Amino acid sequence: MPSAPARPAIGVDVGGTRTKIGAVAADGALSVPYSLPTPHEPAELAAMIAEQTARLRGLAHLDADTPVGVAVPGIIDEEREVVELAVNLGWKELALGQLLREHLDAPLALAHDVRAGGMAEAAWGAGRLFTQRPAAGGAGAPPLADLIFVPIGTGIAAAVVHDGAVFGDRFTGEIGQVRVEEPFTGRMMRLEEVASASAIGRRFAEQLDPDAHSLVTTDGGRPAARAVVDRARAGDADAEKILFSALDTLGQALATIISSVGTLPVVIGGGLAEGGPIVLDTLEASISGRLGVVPTPPVLPSSLGMWAGCQGAGLAGMVRAS
Repeated sequence: MPSAPARPAIGVDVGGTRTKIGAVAADGALSVPYSLPTPHEPAELAAMIAEQTARLRGLAHLDADTPVGVAVPGIIDEEREVVELAVNLGWKELALGQLLREHLDAPLALAHDVRAGGMAEAAWGAGRLFTQRPAAGGAGAPPLADLIFVPIGTGIAAAVVHDGAVFGDRFTGEIGQVRVEEPFTGRMMRLEEVASASAIGRRFAEQLDPDAHSLVTTDGGRPAARAVVDRARAGDADAEKILFSALDTLGQALATIISSVGTLPVVIGGGLAEGGPIVLDTLEASISGRLGVVPTPPVLPSSLGMWAGCQGAGLAGMVRAS
């Protein structure tokens, strides 16, 4: 079994709203974590990352050549270090790796945020509850458990970790873009327009309470989902209607993945995972009702929470930075 990486790294998780940054130790421990608003102009973002990684080195007492991993959303060609498309950031065919290297002297790795978060969860989070296997490639990479990581926030994506690596190519896991029927109108919509954390709040306001502005003025979708979950937990029938229909639609998509890749544990990340049994048990029941003879895997919350992408970026830096 490969030994744990001997050196820490800096993880940078670029989100559509905020960018998280922190020092990631060889065992996955996160220190000095904080976040800042994300500049959508690439040059401004690169300058901010250079400035903040320099600041973090001082705060965490790291060497100047400590590797940096940067995780971003969208369709990413990690080998070419190119963001082919990031809708929520307005980027297309952006050579982000080259831009970052113009500002950073330290070794760098560019990663996809969900795939990186899945690797971190498999190594240091919920994956510790299951059998872990040596990672495929990457000297010094920690062992990984097989699992399906599904962060649910402003969007929805998935990463399948299997046999010590993330399964698939750069398009794999974009389940939020799959077209589904909106449960009450029958309109064809993207899955993340029905079942993401932000969509749950928006649908509640649009269909049931147009004055529920607090449910749609959110940061990363978290307050929207939390508000509707809280109402559903208190027995609000309207909130239950929206929440359960969203989870049932998501369950359809996840059942398809499970029947294709196997009965791997499903780890839910993002704000919706904080909803507890009313979310996780309902989602597991929806999946179970569609699998037939296929056993239902456990559905559990992320152990790393909102920092999974940051820790995953640090892991990419440890293993792949050059």
